[in-house]
Amino acid sequence: MRKLNVSRTVKDNLCLGCGVCKDMCPKNCIHIEHGRINKPEVDDSVCIECGKCLKVCAGIGINIDERARVLYAEEETRNNIYLGRYVACYKGYSTNHDIRYHSASGGCLSQFLIWLLEKGIIDGAVVTRFREDAPMTPQPFIARSKAEILSGKSSKYCVVSMDGILTEIKQIPGRYVIVGLPCHIHAVRKCVDVDKQLRTSIVGCLAIYCSGNKTMDSQHYLLYRYGVDVKKLKDFAYRDDGCLGSMHFRDEKGENLVKPIYYLDYYFGMRSFFSIPRCGQCNDFFGELADVAFGDLNRGIETDDPIGINTLITRSEYWDSLLKQCQEDGSLWLEEVNESTMIEANGGCKYKKGEGFLAHRNLRKFFGNAVPVYDNLLDETPSKRAYLKAIIGCAARVIGRHPSLWFVIKKLDRNKKN
Repeated sequence: MRKLNVSRTVKDNLCLGCGVCKDMCPKNCIHIEHGRINKPEVDDSVCIECGKCLKVCAGIGINIDERARVLYAEEETRNNIYLGRYVACYKGYSTNHDIRYHSASGGCLSQFLIWLLEKGIIDGAVVTRFREDAPMTPQPFIARSKAEILSGKSSKYCVVSMDGILTEIKQIPGRYVIVGLPCHIHAVRKCVDVDKQLRTSIVGCLAIYCSGNKTMDSQHYLLYRYGVDVKKLKDFAYRDDGCLGSMHFRDEKGENLVKPIYYLDYYFGMRSFFSIPRCGQCNDFFGELADVAFGDLNRGIETDDPIGINTLITRSEYWDSLLKQCQEDGSLWLEEVNESTMIEANGGCKYKKGEGFLAHRNLRKFFGNAVPVYDNLLDETPSKRAYLKAIIGCAARVIGRHPSLWFVIKKLDRNKKN
């Protein structure tokens, strides 16, 4: 008999590894096993089957449209099938050159968080950095200063578990914003439904666009692929040095252990091989339940911008006004853009919400596997190409799970110079 807890999500292969279920368990009987995909383990001898962990589980799905209509109900709010409900779309960047250059794209997220802290609008922001003692291991934490915000700058292309964060927020009263992927935001929105204290303390959610995340195996592959001695590694960055940027492996002196690897030269080589299966079952690219969402600008001449430009989406008048105040204070440069520009700049959003998502979903249902419940499904019929791509992705993940087969990935890697 299936227990009324998140072990169901794990058995159904729907777990996203967000970790919030641990913090919401009244009996503290959930442990997060940090591995290739972070998963909750439930002590059934202690579990009282209250179902609270399932109520906050993002893995089983969420009614995005229903919640968005409640969260963002202002008359000024517009709606787009790919962008979700929103007030305005922008392109922009931090006016601080160092922040802009060393953050992903334009540094708008880091700069905005710093401004929110310095203006006293928030007391802290949940961001993710790499651990000092394990420089490829992500560590979510509550940043309370500019330096701490900047320690969490740039991308983390690996699964991130936020276990422990919500407990800390409840223990230390204040006003906090959560920064995470769309799935993290889904989980947080569910948590504030069932916990009054969190509803008071969490004053905003900021999302990073996401087309799918990677298992921790991807990091082990990168060490193998570029011949990096992990014992000498003291600092790691997926993206640094301007637009799109390069991956860096540095020693304790800050020297590069290998030549910096341009983003497009490493990312596409490992993309499908280490993707998380559940990510193919998510159709939220733009973080539709986040107050502000941030991402790259990958279109036209601005693609070649040497420093970096962001795109941003605001979903409420309040958060839109804060962003504009940040601009008026000189911390950000912003320019409004239209829907078509946003969608063109992030072409993957159509596949993520349309036939790519539906092909994965239909294949899972065909084989009798559980699928998450969403209320924003598009009425589309996936092409044969979409089904083929989904099947190839499944085969690629088999290779990614077996280090003995990683030579195949290296052989197919587009970058032949390293």
